[in-house]
Amino acid sequence: MAKKTQDLKPDTVLKNYWSGNEQFADLFNAVLFEGKQAIRPEELEDVDTEESSVLEHKDYAESIRASRDNIKVSKRSTAFGVELVMLGMESQEHIHYAMPMRIMGYDYGTYKKQYDSNATKYKDAEGMEEDEYLSRMKRTDRFMPVITVTVYYGRKPWNGATSLHGMLDIPEELKKYVNDYRML
Repeated sequence: MAKKTQDLKPDTVLKNYWSGNEQFADLFNAVLFEGKQAIRPEELEDVDTEESSVLEHKDYAESIRASRDNIKVSKRSTAFGVELVMLGMESQEHIHYAMPMRIMGYDYGTYKKQYDSNATKYKDAEGMEEDEYLSRMKRTDRFMPVITVTVYYGRKPWNGATSLHGMLDIPEELKKYVNDYRML
């Protein structure tokens, strides 16, 4: 019995397609390395797409929950000698005018997850300097870099911002002081 095509959701089809290591590696090699085979499919491993965290500040706490379309860890980047790198991918059928901010949030969630995991090693101040203990991170601790690519497959040309600066109204003389966040 043939399946009805109206039951297929493009977002689900693309998540499934990009979950394949060969397709995923091809995309990142095309976007980041002009087609050079720097990321190899056999070096990719799936990672939990959930990017939930709790933001805490004095008397306030808020849960933030987000789920990426696809994310993998590349165990070795032959192009730059990086041992581990997190590669995230988002598929967009519709223009999302806050997409740079969404990507920034996903990336923050991935870094926060790494930080939280790392911080659990430091239950007491033994062997740590005061600043390290307060930070719950040693000066020498490092996290995996995170790179996120957005694949837009909508019918209209993308007319949304591709960086945080494109979403802001910044006086030119202040622009160099406001951090930007680009989306690929």
